[in-house]
Amino acid sequence: MSSSNETQPDPLNRPDLTRSTLLITSLLVASLSQPIIAKGEIKPSIPYVRKKAWPGGVKATDDLPDDPAMPALAAIRAAGLAGAIRVPGLGDGPVEFLLRGYTPGSRATFEARAGGRRVAVKVYAEDPAPEAALYEALAAAGLGGESDVRVPPLLAWERDLRVLVIGWLEGPTARDLVRSGQGRRAGELAASWLQRTASLPMKLGPRLGATDVMDRVCTWVAALTASDPALGTAAVALAESLARTLPKEGISRLVHGTLYARHIIDLGDGPGVIDWQRFGQGPVELDAGTFLGTVSRIGLLDKTRETEALQAEETFLAGTAGLLDGRSLAWHQAAVLLRLAGKQNRRDDDRWRERAHALLREAALLAEAAR
Repeated sequence: MSSSNETQPDPLNRPDLTRSTLLITSLLVASLSQPIIAKGEIKPSIPYVRKKAWPGGVKATDDLPDDPAMPALAAIRAAGLAGAIRVPGLGDGPVEFLLRGYTPGSRATFEARAGGRRVAVKVYAEDPAPEAALYEALAAAGLGGESDVRVPPLLAWERDLRVLVIGWLEGPTARDLVRSGQGRRAGELAASWLQRTASLPMKLGPRLGATDVMDRVCTWVAALTASDPALGTAAVALAESLARTLPKEGISRLVHGTLYARHIIDLGDGPGVIDWQRFGQGPVELDAGTFLGTVSRIGLLDKTRETEALQAEETFLAGTAGLLDGRSLAWHQAAVLLRLAGKQNRRDDDRWRERAHALLREAALLAEAAR
C-alpha cells in the first residue's frame, strides 16, 4: 500500500507557484512540522468564540483581508487557492486560517491549524525584523519553552514578505480570568511577569515613556471630541491634568508597550505574553498602568465583575510591592483609560457614551492622584 507522500505530488514543486507563494508555503509547512516547543502549547483549549475561518484552497478568498500594504496576505491567498499549504503527516486537508486580529494598512494575525497543531502567523506592512530579534533575544535570556515565564518561540520569518510565524501559547487570558471569577490569578500572573522582566538587561526597541504617551494624547482627545462634544470637554480637562502631572521617570527597561490583560496568557505554571509589536525601552509603570487600566475597565463597565477586577488589582500591587512608583503608575493608568474611552464608540449600541464617561471619570481621579 502506497503512503500519502508517494501518491501525492509535492505542492512545492508546482511550476505555477510564484516565489512569494513558495516562501509563505515553506514557512508554514516547516513551522507546523516542528515538534511542540512551548509547554503551554500542549494544554487543552478553553472554549471561546472564534472569528471567521478561511479554509485555504477550499472556499473563495473573501474572508481573507485584501490589503496591498501587506504582501504576505496575497501570498497566503495564492498558496491556499493552489492547495499548496499542506503539511505531510498532519492530515490530507489544507491548513486552515482563522483571522484573530486585523488593523487595516498595518498588521493582521492568523491562527493556522493543521492536524491538531497550530501556530500564529503575523503579517505586517512594516519590517518585522526588530520583533523577530526581540523573540530571539528573549529566548536566549531564558524566556523560552521550559521557563515558567515565557514568550512564544519564533519558528520562522521572512523579511521580504514581512511575516513572522511564532508558536501558539494556549490558555485563558488575564481578561478571561477576571471575567470568569479568577481575578486573583490574573493579578498573580501579571505581577510574576513584571518581576521577572524588570531585571532583563535588554536595550532593544525605541524609547517609550510619559512624554511619548503625551504625543498621542492629542489624537485620543480629538477622536473623543469628534464623537461627542461633552466627552471632548472631559477629555481636554484630563489631558491638561496629565500634562501638569507628567511623571519623572527613572531607569528605562524593556517594556511590552501594550500589556493589555488580553496579552497575558495563563499557561498553568506561569504567564506567557504575546503581541510584542509595540515593545520598547521605558518605565515599568508603563506596562503596569496598561495592565491595571484594562483590568479596571472590566469592573467599571460591568459591575458584576467589579469585585474580581479589584481583586486582580490588589493582588498585582501586592506582588509588585517595591517595584513601582505610585504616582507614575497612576499617571500611566489614567492615560490608558483615556485611550480606552476613545474606543467605546466602536461598539454598536447606545451606551458607548455612558461607558466612555465612566472611564474618563476614573482617569480623572487617577490623574489627580498622580499629583
